[in-house]
Amino acid sequence: MYILSSLLLLVSSTLAAQTTGTVIGSIFDATTGRPIVGATIAVDGHTDQSQKTNPTGGFQLTLSPGKYKIRYTAENYVDTTVDEVEVKAGEVTDASAVMPLKGTTTTIEVVEKVGAVAANAEAALSERKLAAVVSDSMSAEEIRNTVASDAAGALEKVTGVSIVDNGFVYVRGLGERYSATMLNNAMVPTTEPERRVVPLDLFPSSLIDSIKVLKTYSPDLPGEFSGGLVQLGTIEFPTQKVFRVSMNYGFNTVTTFNRFNGYSGGGLDFFGFDDGTRGLPSGIPTDNRLFVGRFTDQQFQEFGRSFANNWEASPINSMRPAQTYSVVGGNSFWKGKLGIVGAITFTNHPQRTDELQRFLVNSGGGRARIFTDYPDFQSNVEAAKLGGVMNVAYRFNSSNKLVWRNTLTRDTDKEARIFRGLNGGNDNIVESTRLRFIERGMISSGVEGEHALEKLGNTVVHWQFTYATSKRDEPDMRESIRGLQSNGNYSFLNLPESGLRFFNNLRDKIYEPQADISKPFFKGSISGLFKVGFRGTIRRRDFEARRFRYFPVRAQTIDFNKPTNEVLGPNNIRPDGFVVREITRATDSYDATTDIYGGFAMVDLALGRRWRVISGLRIEDAQINVITLDPLVPNARPTSAALYNRDPLPAANLIYQVSGRQNIRFGYSRTVNRPDFRELSPFEFTNVVGGYSTVGNPDLQRATIDNFDVRWEYFPKGNQIIAVSYFYKKFKDPIEQIYRPTASELRQSFLNVDGAVNQ
Repeated sequence: MYILSSLLLLVSSTLAAQTTGTVIGSIFDATTGRPIVGATIAVDGHTDQSQKTNPTGGFQLTLSPGKYKIRYTAENYVDTTVDEVEVKAGEVTDASAVMPLKGTTTTIEVVEKVGAVAANAEAALSERKLAAVVSDSMSAEEIRNTVASDAAGALEKVTGVSIVDNGFVYVRGLGERYSATMLNNAMVPTTEPERRVVPLDLFPSSLIDSIKVLKTYSPDLPGEFSGGLVQLGTIEFPTQKVFRVSMNYGFNTVTTFNRFNGYSGGGLDFFGFDDGTRGLPSGIPTDNRLFVGRFTDQQFQEFGRSFANNWEASPINSMRPAQTYSVVGGNSFWKGKLGIVGAITFTNHPQRTDELQRFLVNSGGGRARIFTDYPDFQSNVEAAKLGGVMNVAYRFNSSNKLVWRNTLTRDTDKEARIFRGLNGGNDNIVESTRLRFIERGMISSGVEGEHALEKLGNTVVHWQFTYATSKRDEPDMRESIRGLQSNGNYSFLNLPESGLRFFNNLRDKIYEPQADISKPFFKGSISGLFKVGFRGTIRRRDFEARRFRYFPVRAQTIDFNKPTNEVLGPNNIRPDGFVVREITRATDSYDATTDIYGGFAMVDLALGRRWRVISGLRIEDAQINVITLDPLVPNARPTSAALYNRDPLPAANLIYQVSGRQNIRFGYSRTVNRPDFRELSPFEFTNVVGGYSTVGNPDLQRATIDNFDVRWEYFPKGNQIIAVSYFYKKFKDPIEQIYRPTASELRQSFLNVDGAVNQ
């Protein structure tokens, strides 16, 4: 409501008449691409419009319609002028420029264009050409042109990046554990206990201003990535008044107006909120396990009947189309000193997936046999997403700026899954129905400051503190399994996964303080930037699960051939029929902490106009603790996993500028990969009956990776690029998944192996 109210307050000013135009821009070093802090911007004939660039090299002018000449001057740099800058009422003109260092000879290309509010594709490509590391990027303009609904869809267009499993990023063929995600320069907590990184489909594209994928490492970045680091940025200072409302409907031949399997839930399911329908019944004790001997038969009957009798999918004859609604608004006030931008977006997207799932085991002699075979595997998901952004930025003057950023995302899947086929555990044809409701959410709030100290040679101080919390709630997942009988009908089976109700919730919190100081220096044709800083990542997770199952006591009193809602109906829940038992395991609850403190020092050195060296060292101290303990069992013994490492992480990137349009890059770095909480905890979960169950390994160690990169880049014109890259990564003690067949199932776990190579 706060975000919506703020957006509505912006409407009146947005609709007001506009009699002036805006000139924005950034000034960069022509060789290194570093922003030039404290450069003077002067408009010929308008002495009152003179100002200096801020700590990010940016500026913003408000001018009456007309054509202007703008001059840029800065100590140690050649003066630069941009002519014929045309300003139109209510529009934004981009007057960015590059300035060569005195004593060097270079060619400057200045492109003046009337641009959109957000970054344009050419500016993003210019930033990539002058970047310190190998990277790919997308501007807001490019994201909009992809017609992608979220960040995951937009990233599919980036070279070397693959999106799998509805939003998880693979960079350079490396799985999700080797990638990381940052939002506004802060790490994003995961919403998935089974997965390592953030699902990028959490972030609606309308909230994103830019996406960068860094493929090589520099010491000012967190050391835990090898494949790539995804950096998402949201809009900070709106350069003109904007208020945009959009509504989209999507149709497809699989779900739209066709039969769809759903199930009855709560009144707020469409919006992705459970209204309490799936909550643990109030009569179930929250401080005791439902163990035999602790409660009477009558109490167990009441416990069993208190759960909703809802085990079957309910067909929807005509499914609605996909729907997306969004509102975006923003404006700058007080002569551009105060910027406010906000956005809300909501999507509901039905999706049906038909697939074949087959699990194989090695039966000896190097031959594999089919253990489980489900040729008829269908999942029907109603996905609801809600996103919000509210950013407030205040520029005290050209040297000091504060930003307060707030981001909210929610992603809910309501799934009805049905599959049929051979179950390897009991060697029978089975039919499984699983009803699931998963709510994922993330809230990030951070304050950031940038300060340019002109008296100290334009030293820039940057600091930031971010608090982010994520959650994942899965209330009342229920599953029933029926077996094929000789008469062709299916009958309820008494299996460990049948008649199961599963509740679990996860809470992840990240506190991230960081600060750095950058000091430029110049000597003849040599220029450079010295940078030191630190970053702390303090992460806390609580995970808890509870499992309940209905057991038949006297099978002869129950007709298992009836529909599941009747088999497990209230009349059959009695002391001599079905009884509910809690089968929560001792490993179904764990607390985990990670404390990572890193400090770095690096130098970005330009040697003349062709050679550039970016090198430095980062040292990270990391301590991970995972304690698995059932808090509701007296005298329970915990299972602990502890890991401590101090890692020096060097990096060196060498860039040779063949011409104004060509670069050759060389890079070396060492990075690390640490085990995740889930991988260290012995918590066990089976996603598909007859398939793999997953259990952690408390003895895992962190892996180290040596990374080597070479890239040739050619920028023909505009927003075009041709690039050829080669990379080589050598892993020591990488963490890999292993599979071990047991008598009744396939078990998956994690293990450090000796080494690996990726190229």
